[in-house]
Amino acid sequence: MKLAALLCAALAYWGSVLALHLHPPSEGAGKTLSFGFQKVKRNADNVPRLRKRDSSGTVRQRLDNLDYLYYANVSIGTPPQSLRLHLDTGSSDVWVETMRSQLCQQPQRPCRGTGTFNPVRSSTYEKVNDDFDISYVDGEFARGEYGKDVFTLSDGVEVTGLQFGVGLESTSTDGILGIGFSLNEVQVQRLKKDPYRNLVDLMVDQKLIRSRAYSLWLNDLNATTGEVLFGGVDTAKFTGSLTTLPMDKRLGESKAREFAITLTSVSITNTDGSSLTLTTDDYASPVLLDTGSTYTYLDPDLAKELGDQVGAQPLEQYGVAVVPCGVRSYNGSVTYAFSGATITVPLSELVVDAWDKSGNLASYSDGTPLCYWGILSSGDVGTNVMGDTFLRSAYVVYDLDNEEISLANTRYDAADSRIREIGTGRSAVPDATGAASAVTMLASGTDTNRGNARPYISGVMTRTSSSDPTGTANTAPSLDPSLTSALLLLTSLLISLVL
Repeated sequence: MKLAALLCAALAYWGSVLALHLHPPSEGAGKTLSFGFQKVKRNADNVPRLRKRDSSGTVRQRLDNLDYLYYANVSIGTPPQSLRLHLDTGSSDVWVETMRSQLCQQPQRPCRGTGTFNPVRSSTYEKVNDDFDISYVDGEFARGEYGKDVFTLSDGVEVTGLQFGVGLESTSTDGILGIGFSLNEVQVQRLKKDPYRNLVDLMVDQKLIRSRAYSLWLNDLNATTGEVLFGGVDTAKFTGSLTTLPMDKRLGESKAREFAITLTSVSITNTDGSSLTLTTDDYASPVLLDTGSTYTYLDPDLAKELGDQVGAQPLEQYGVAVVPCGVRSYNGSVTYAFSGATITVPLSELVVDAWDKSGNLASYSDGTPLCYWGILSSGDVGTNVMGDTFLRSAYVVYDLDNEEISLANTRYDAADSRIREIGTGRSAVPDATGAASAVTMLASGTDTNRGNARPYISGVMTRTSSSDPTGTANTAPSLDPSLTSALLLLTSLLISLVL
């Protein structure tokens, strides 16, 4: 399910968006559709929100990485109306804003950066019904009508007859590009209706790709390019080979409807290469792989252990944690295992800039730079979520047809491309090997309230010294023993947060 974080109000858009681009295919690539992104910083908080074919061609579409969320520049209708939609693997509906909504009519023009769709101006628009009504656990919502129209991808590649929601009334300026299972569509879950053919389904129906599968490459935290490749994998974008895992299903359901797999261990590695596993031998937890989540949310005890190793101070009432920015220079890392597949996330990918209300980098009262920590507690409800602070370090293949996920460690800043098509049937993902004795869990749900707080560091945050901690046999090794004291100085905090 789309997390509440995705419905934050957008601020002014800084920088230009890129047009869609059509790139020549790699040799033997087959039919693939690709979304790419360019990173554009427009906001100053960076906090959680809650085929074998004779013809060949690769379509790449740019995405903007704004507020550490990922956006696709697309168009809908005839003539095309340009929109910027938030890419979301955690939901399944496409929906757009319209100037008819009260939110977009506000004097500050909050929808200017994302664009709006006017059904009256499209000669190919067809209203379906008034059933569109999506809401989130923190009270955010969008409702209006369902319609159908031409959905234009990169450089004129069209998906015809796409059903999407038109937000006549909403609390968000961000339209959504949901690319999940049709079983997770709003009208299925809320109204108990049959699913409609969503974007990924129609790509197969219209022979743009051979199977319902795509791969995700977000690149590193500071990257300006990346892609989502429909119908293929790019072997130049990951190291080693892909490991394939079955998706978890919800309790009482026979088919997967969310991109959840089982996390089986978490370990932390020191700068000298030593490591310690923080989970028990029988640890198993369903986790959702979701681009709609800015950060990673783990079991409370596990999240606390990881945060303690870097001196992170959780501010649970606001859903954030802060840490000295110097942690990003450490050579340590966090490694996640999924029944044999391992993804290593450098600490540099887990330390995110924080800004004050004036647009300056935040700092403690002593001048030490202050950042947000990218691993938070999931609380006591819902399935844990591997958000963008994990996904940037993983190359992920979402195989909807086979209800499988394939993982490999990403290759940051890969300049070349070697695209291979995903075929049909079992073992359709190239360069992928199934995990031996893969663990699966029955998930109870994924409705975890992340909130949509957008605090700025606008008051004074002080750091007072404390004595060095006394290690025990159950604690992980210090990431940098010479700096342990400096990392554990966060014993008192004064913070004023402005939403």
